Amino acid sequence: MREYIVQDDVLALSPGMMLSACAWMENEWSEALAPADKQFFRAKRFMDDILLAYVETPRWDAVRFVKDMQRSVVYQEPLKLERGHDGTFLETRFTIENNVFRYKLKNDNEGGEVKVWRYMHFHSNAPFVQKRATLTACLRKVHRMASDTDNLCVSALDKVAEFRRLRYPLGLLRKACAYLAATSGVRQWLDVRDTLR
Repeated sequence: MREYIVQDDVLALSPGMMLSACAWMENEWSEALAPADKQFFRAKRFMDDILLAYVETPRWDAVRFVKDMQRSVVYQEPLKLERGHDGTFLETRFTIENNVFRYKLKNDNEGGEVKVWRYMHFHSNAPFVQKRATLTACLRKVHRMASDTDNLCVSALDKVAEFRRLRYPLGLLRKACAYLAATSGVRQWLDVRDTLR
Protein backbone atom coordinates (compact mmCIF):
# COMPACT_ATOMS: atom_id res chain seq x y z
CA MET A 1 0.00 0.00 0.00
CA ARG A 2 1.29 3.48 -0.92
CA GLU A 3 0.90 6.56 1.16
CA TYR A 4 0.38 9.94 -0.43
CA ILE A 5 1.17 13.02 1.55
CA VAL A 6 -0.53 16.26 0.67
CA GLN A 7 1.77 19.17 1.23
CA ASP A 8 0.29 22.34 2.59
CA ASP A 9 2.45 24.60 0.42
CA VAL A 10 0.92 27.76 -0.93
CA LEU A 11 1.66 28.59 -4.54
CA ALA A 12 2.13 32.33 -5.04
CA LEU A 13 0.09 33.25 -8.09
CA SER A 14 0.32 37.03 -7.90
CA PRO A 15 3.70 37.40 -9.74
CA GLY A 16 2.47 35.32 -12.67
CA MET A 17 -0.84 37.17 -12.74
CA MET A 18 0.97 40.52 -12.71
CA LEU A 19 3.27 39.48 -15.56
CA SER A 20 0.33 38.18 -17.60
CA ALA A 21 -1.57 41.44 -17.06
CA CYS A 22 1.48 43.48 -18.11
CA ALA A 23 1.97 41.35 -21.22
CA TRP A 24 -1.68 41.82 -22.19
CA MET A 25 -1.50 45.62 -21.69
CA GLU A 26 1.75 45.84 -23.65
CA ASN A 27 0.22 43.87 -26.50
CA GLU A 28 -2.87 46.12 -26.57
CA TRP A 29 -0.65 49.21 -26.60
CA SER A 30 1.60 47.79 -29.33
CA GLU A 31 -1.37 46.96 -31.56
CA ALA A 32 -2.48 50.61 -31.40
CA LEU A 33 0.89 51.96 -32.57
CA ALA A 34 1.41 53.03 -36.17
CA PRO A 35 3.73 50.67 -38.08
CA ALA A 36 6.04 53.62 -38.77
CA ASP A 37 6.55 54.12 -35.00
CA LYS A 38 7.49 50.49 -34.42
CA GLN A 39 10.61 50.70 -36.57
CA PHE A 40 12.27 53.29 -34.32
CA PHE A 41 12.32 51.49 -30.96
CA ARG A 42 12.77 48.13 -29.31
CA ALA A 43 11.59 47.23 -25.84
CA LYS A 44 12.12 44.06 -23.83
CA ARG A 45 10.74 43.13 -20.46
CA PHE A 46 12.15 40.65 -17.99
CA MET A 47 9.89 40.23 -14.98
CA ASP A 48 9.11 43.81 -13.95
CA ASP A 49 12.07 45.55 -15.64
CA ILE A 50 11.84 47.07 -19.11
CA LEU A 51 14.77 47.99 -21.33
CA LEU A 52 13.88 50.52 -24.01
CA ALA A 53 16.18 51.49 -26.88
CA TYR A 54 15.07 54.10 -29.40
CA VAL A 55 16.43 56.10 -32.31
CA GLU A 56 16.69 59.86 -32.26
CA THR A 57 15.94 61.00 -35.80
CA PRO A 58 14.09 63.92 -37.41
CA ARG A 59 11.73 61.37 -39.01
CA TRP A 60 10.26 60.38 -35.61
CA ASP A 61 9.22 62.22 -32.44
CA ALA A 62 11.35 60.35 -29.90
CA VAL A 63 10.78 63.04 -27.24
CA ARG A 64 7.01 62.54 -27.36
CA PHE A 65 7.42 58.78 -27.33
CA VAL A 66 9.63 58.84 -24.22
CA LYS A 67 7.26 61.25 -22.45
CA ASP A 68 4.35 58.92 -23.20
CA MET A 69 6.33 56.01 -21.75
CA GLN A 70 7.15 58.05 -18.65
CA ARG A 71 3.46 58.91 -18.23
CA SER A 72 2.79 55.14 -18.31
CA VAL A 73 0.40 55.22 -21.26
CA VAL A 74 1.12 51.50 -21.71
CA TYR A 75 -0.34 50.37 -18.39
CA GLN A 76 -3.76 50.82 -16.85
CA GLU A 77 -4.23 52.14 -13.33
CA PRO A 78 -3.03 51.31 -10.75
CA LEU A 79 0.05 50.05 -12.64
CA LYS A 80 2.64 52.59 -13.70
CA LEU A 81 6.24 52.71 -14.81
CA GLU A 82 8.88 53.97 -12.43
CA ARG A 83 12.08 55.34 -13.87
CA GLY A 84 15.11 53.13 -13.43
CA HIS A 85 18.68 54.28 -13.41
CA ASP A 86 20.27 55.12 -16.75
CA GLY A 87 22.57 52.35 -17.89
CA THR A 88 21.08 49.76 -15.54
CA PHE A 89 19.00 46.73 -16.39
CA LEU A 90 18.29 43.95 -13.89
CA GLU A 91 21.62 43.21 -12.19
CA THR A 92 23.72 44.82 -14.92
CA ARG A 93 25.26 48.24 -15.41
CA PHE A 94 26.11 48.95 -19.02
CA THR A 95 27.57 51.61 -21.28
CA ILE A 96 27.87 52.00 -25.01
CA GLU A 97 31.21 53.52 -25.93
CA ASN A 98 32.26 53.92 -29.58
CA ASN A 99 29.51 51.47 -30.58
CA VAL A 100 30.85 48.88 -28.11
CA PHE A 101 28.48 47.47 -25.50
CA ARG A 102 30.26 47.12 -22.14
CA TYR A 103 28.73 45.83 -18.93
CA LYS A 104 29.41 44.72 -15.37
CA LEU A 105 27.55 43.61 -12.27
CA LYS A 106 25.36 46.30 -10.77
CA ASN A 107 26.62 47.25 -7.33
CA ASP A 108 24.79 49.95 -5.39
CA ASN A 109 27.78 50.14 -3.02
CA GLU A 110 30.40 50.80 -5.69
CA GLY A 111 32.84 53.63 -5.18
CA GLY A 112 32.89 53.15 -1.41
CA GLU A 113 29.30 54.19 -0.76
CA VAL A 114 27.30 51.98 1.59
CA LYS A 115 23.67 52.07 0.47
CA VAL A 116 22.73 48.40 0.82
CA TRP A 117 23.87 45.74 3.28
CA ARG A 118 23.59 42.41 1.50
CA TYR A 119 25.93 39.95 3.17
CA MET A 120 26.56 38.64 6.67
CA HIS A 121 29.27 40.18 8.80
CA PHE A 122 32.30 37.93 9.10
CA HIS A 123 31.91 37.81 12.89
CA SER A 124 28.27 36.73 12.63
CA ASN A 125 27.19 33.34 13.94
CA ALA A 126 26.96 31.70 10.50
CA PRO A 127 29.35 28.84 9.68
CA PHE A 128 32.66 29.75 8.05
CA VAL A 129 31.87 27.46 5.09
CA GLN A 130 28.74 29.50 4.37
CA LYS A 131 30.64 32.79 4.49
CA ARG A 132 33.36 31.47 2.18
CA ALA A 133 30.75 30.09 -0.24
CA THR A 134 28.89 33.43 -0.28
CA LEU A 135 32.11 35.30 -1.04
CA THR A 136 33.08 32.88 -3.81
CA ALA A 137 29.60 32.92 -5.36
CA CYS A 138 29.59 36.74 -5.40
CA LEU A 139 32.97 36.87 -7.10
CA ARG A 140 31.85 34.27 -9.66
CA LYS A 141 28.85 36.50 -10.41
CA VAL A 142 31.22 39.46 -10.89
CA HIS A 143 33.23 37.30 -13.29
CA ARG A 144 30.24 36.11 -15.34
CA MET A 145 28.74 39.57 -15.64
CA ALA A 146 31.83 41.46 -16.81
CA SER A 147 32.12 42.18 -20.52
CA ASP A 148 35.89 42.65 -20.41
CA THR A 149 38.87 42.52 -18.09
CA ASP A 150 38.75 46.24 -17.22
CA ASN A 151 35.16 45.95 -16.02
CA LEU A 152 36.04 42.71 -14.25
CA CYS A 153 38.80 44.40 -12.22
CA VAL A 154 36.72 47.46 -11.32
CA SER A 155 33.69 45.37 -10.39
CA ALA A 156 35.77 42.85 -8.42
CA LEU A 157 37.50 45.55 -6.40
CA ASP A 158 34.15 47.14 -5.55
CA LYS A 159 32.72 43.78 -4.49
CA VAL A 160 35.79 42.90 -2.42
CA ALA A 161 35.54 46.31 -0.73
CA GLU A 162 32.03 45.38 0.41
CA PHE A 163 33.37 42.24 2.07
CA ARG A 164 36.28 44.18 3.60
CA ARG A 165 33.79 46.51 5.26
CA LEU A 166 32.14 43.40 6.71
CA ARG A 167 35.50 42.40 8.22
CA TYR A 168 36.27 39.46 5.95
CA PRO A 169 39.98 38.68 6.49
CA LEU A 170 42.37 39.89 3.84
CA GLY A 171 43.84 36.40 3.49
CA LEU A 172 40.41 34.91 2.71
CA LEU A 173 39.71 37.58 0.09
CA ARG A 174 43.11 37.04 -1.53
CA LYS A 175 42.59 33.24 -1.59
CA ALA A 176 39.16 33.69 -3.17
CA CYS A 177 40.69 35.82 -5.96
CA ALA A 178 43.43 33.24 -6.51
CA TYR A 179 40.80 30.50 -6.65
CA LEU A 180 38.85 32.45 -9.30
CA ALA A 181 42.05 32.90 -11.32
CA ALA A 182 42.79 29.17 -11.14
CA THR A 183 39.28 28.00 -12.00
CA SER A 184 38.53 30.60 -14.71
CA GLY A 185 41.96 30.93 -16.30
CA VAL A 186 41.63 34.73 -16.18
CA ARG A 187 44.85 36.30 -14.94
CA GLN A 188 43.19 39.58 -13.94
CA TRP A 189 41.96 37.89 -10.75
CA LEU A 190 45.61 37.73 -9.69
CA ASP A 191 45.88 41.47 -10.36
CA VAL A 192 42.87 42.03 -8.11
CA ARG A 193 44.43 39.79 -5.47
CA ASP A 194 47.74 41.68 -5.64
CA THR A 195 45.92 44.99 -5.20
CA LEU A 196 44.61 43.82 -1.83
CA ARG A 197 46.99 44.90 0.91
